[in-house]
Amino acid sequence: MIEQGDLIKAEALCKRALEITQKFDYADGMAMVFFNLANLEALRGDLLKAMTYGALCGEMHERAQTDSASCNELLGKLAKAAMKKGMEHERKGELAEALEHYYASVPFSEEKYRNAMLKEIEMIERVAANE
Repeated sequence: MIEQGDLIKAEALCKRALEITQKFDYADGMAMVFFNLANLEALRGDLLKAMTYGALCGEMHERAQTDSASCNELLGKLAKAAMKKGMEHERKGELAEALEHYYASVPFSEEKYRNAMLKEIEMIERVAANE
């Protein structure tokens, strides 16, 4: 359904699959569903929700002791996108939104980006404290 662009139906199917996998405590199945939900939210443009699902995907892979490479790759891409979105918000003076995106991306970013964002977060928080 995602490939066909029917995001509403895709979400309904994913939620149903999640109910089933949770009922049977099937962690690898939950990881797959969370991966699909992360992609779905990314397509909708909700990076924060996508990253939440991506993190849940990683947790389920860890619990199932299965390969999480695709989940980690997705989280890396989402982190970069969230960082860019945070920069857009910052340029517009929307500091709370910028911080929200920076905070969400920090745990999943490459070290060089993570360090830059942590410095940016610190500067924004200082500016906000002085207002």
